[in-house]
Order: sequence, then structure tokens, then C-alpha cells
Amino acid sequence: MNKKIILIITHATDNHDKANAAIALAASLISEGADLALFYIFEGALMAKRGVAETIEGRNLAPVRDLWPAVLEARIPMYVCGACVKTYDIAEAEIVEGIQITHIPTLAGELMDREAITI
Repeated sequence: MNKKIILIITHATDNHDKANAAIALAASLISEGADLALFYIFEGALMAKRGVAETIEGRNLAPVRDLWPAVLEARIPMYVCGACVKTYDIAEAEIVEGIQITHIPTLAGELMDREAITI
């Protein structure tokens, strides 16, 4: 049985190092066969906006533009906080395909069934 994990991503353009590390960790967990879900919240919600993830380049890691395709191709559950979508004025049409706008109760449900890692 694969380990069930939810990675809560709280950064994007506000902290390239943390955002890049989160996506690098996601890609690594996928390659290890983890049963992974991603939840983008706070500034991390911006990662759900088309074109943003590809601009993230932290220090000492492969840039997100190189890692992002593997994360998207894995077709894992990915959610973005609906309140954060409003806060950061992200139009529904701008959301990356495969990322679902949802709310805190969905996160709570995932947390009941998964180990959580927050970056």
C-alpha cells in the first residue's frame, strides 16, 4: 500500500525557494509512488494560475518549469482554496487544468485520510 500524503503548498511568487521546494518534493513523492494530493492555499493559490508555476525558480533545485509537467501528468488530486482564488483575483478560466477549486471542508476530509506536509 502506498503512503497517503497531502502536500499543502502555501507559497508561490512570494518565496521562490519554498514554492520550488514544494513542487520538487511533490515530483519526488510521485516518483516514489506516494498516493499524493496537493492543496494550494494562501500565496500558494497563485501556483494554480496558468503561467505562474513556470516562473518559479528557487535556488539549488531544478526550476519548477522542469518539474511541473511531471506533476501535471501524474493526474493526482489537486485543489486550490476557493477563498484564496477570490483573495488573489484568479478567474476560474485561469486555473490550471486538473486543479479543482474547493474549500476548507475538502481539505479537512483529505486530512482525515492522509498525512499532511505543509510548505
